[in-house]
Amino acid sequence: MDQLHLNVRNTASSVALDKQGRERDLGRGFRSKKLQSPPKCRKIRKLRILQCNINGLCTPSSRVKLDKILELASKHQVSIIALQETKLNTRHRLRVKGYNIVRQDRSSNGGGGLMFLIRDVYFQRIDRINSPRKSLESQGITVLSRKHNNNINIFNLYHPPNNQKLDLDALEGLFTNATVLIGDLNAKHTAWGCALENNRGQDLENLSNDKAFLFLNNGTHTYRSHSYNTTDALDLTISSPDLFPYCSWKVVDYVGSDHYPILIELDYDIKTYGNNNIYWNFKKANWTLFEKNLNEQLQKNPITENLENEWFVFKHSIFTAAEGAVPRGKHKKTRPAFTNDSQDLQKLLAKREHLLQSHNLNDNTDARIELNKINAEIKREYCSIKQSNWQDLCKSLDYKTPNTRLWRLAKKLDKIQPQVENTNSIIGINGTSTVNDKETADALGNYYSEESKLALGRENKKTGRATRKLIRSCRVPASNELFNIPITSSELLYAIQQLDFKKSPGPDGIHGQFIVNLGSCATKRLLHIFNLSWKLGRLPRQWKTAIVVPIPSLDFFAMTNDIKFQDKRDKYLLSKIAR
Repeated sequence: MDQLHLNVRNTASSVALDKQGRERDLGRGFRSKKLQSPPKCRKIRKLRILQCNINGLCTPSSRVKLDKILELASKHQVSIIALQETKLNTRHRLRVKGYNIVRQDRSSNGGGGLMFLIRDVYFQRIDRINSPRKSLESQGITVLSRKHNNNINIFNLYHPPNNQKLDLDALEGLFTNATVLIGDLNAKHTAWGCALENNRGQDLENLSNDKAFLFLNNGTHTYRSHSYNTTDALDLTISSPDLFPYCSWKVVDYVGSDHYPILIELDYDIKTYGNNNIYWNFKKANWTLFEKNLNEQLQKNPITENLENEWFVFKHSIFTAAEGAVPRGKHKKTRPAFTNDSQDLQKLLAKREHLLQSHNLNDNTDARIELNKINAEIKREYCSIKQSNWQDLCKSLDYKTPNTRLWRLAKKLDKIQPQVENTNSIIGINGTSTVNDKETADALGNYYSEESKLALGRENKKTGRATRKLIRSCRVPASNELFNIPITSSELLYAIQQLDFKKSPGPDGIHGQFIVNLGSCATKRLLHIFNLSWKLGRLPRQWKTAIVVPIPSLDFFAMTNDIKFQDKRDKYLLSKIAR
């Protein structure tokens, strides 16, 4: 497999090294474990896969088929889309919001091409099978689960309709446990619904029987040739025997290709990463009630000289007081906007759907001709809408346009999205895969810690002991009175006034809005914490932790699928109070 051994460039975009959740959106800030619903793995009962021979995505007019596929994926909550015959090459770049793209294009001539679109699951890409026959195209991924014995291999396959036989030696290596094979091999056999059989179909049937693999196809035809007026079952889904009892299979809505898309559901224990999108709604906060609740919480815990305990009580009191005074909000899941949502295009799509349902195209030449005309009209209308949208966008830009909008537009036009994503997970030192943000952060933290250790010699160790002894001897009241004077309340209030409360909080999850609205009693308690820290000469442990967000610098090479990470800068989010 293309596995990443603790390489930051293919990990998730940000990592919290304090062993908490990952910082996903710097605008909303970090979510504490107790009250702020951190990003976490959520178990889903069904892993949904959508497969389709898309028959070309290389022209703007053919992108309407991709929009329909994405619309189906949104409707059925699909995590993995497997496409065959994309007919893309290195000159064509895709930008699909919310998905990881894993492409495999033909390097020589046109046609062929495979692609995975993946979201909400952790995965690793599997190496291509070595086949001496160039006709067989394959790509694979492993869907990772917290239970490592529940990982699922998914292979996307395509073989053009030529006279070459299947490379059974290469295919045999794909028939392993916990595996699903999907694609179009142009193999025909009555076992999966074809009227006729060919040599390729017989070879595939024999190989499947030898390996005890089972076909999920229910006999429904998945391919319609409008040129030859025939239908067939060419799109196959083959499952290993351990997964077969959990699988379901059905053909779904027509998208404009000569192949129908297929929805596969695996009722299997797979964990995906998700986000509750819960935030503090400060616009509706009752700060008077917050101050009252906070004072009551602090009065329950008398002041002590234990720095760690004082900080824990203060932080816990803030969140407890906020529960009843600051309402929670949740970002709504909006439906993605597609070009085919326009009224004119919807009318044509509805007309095509009615034609498919009301006529038997095998026996009606006029209906087939009408379908071809509608498909051509849909492509023209799609291109017209895209051109119109572009013209409207250009007209809306002038010297008054905010810079934020212009930068956002430039990023969208640049289409800087990796076209071949190897993995969104990492391999730990012990060889196991990380399947959530906490495991990734822990693995990276342990790795960096080990790399930072120095091999000290005898003389260095002797110097270290002498240095530590000297430091301990210095822990006496300083002769300079300046270092013995406690921090005053006016100095603390001035520091709070200088605080930018709109910025993201650190690993403690305390927003600037909470600090600004502490009230007199809580401010005195906070002053005690600062003076206690000043007196002891150390900080609370959590003040020394940070959320580290690696931000790689991208160097794009034109006309290629390669992205080179030449440099990396880190963004650190510290505790608001520590800052």
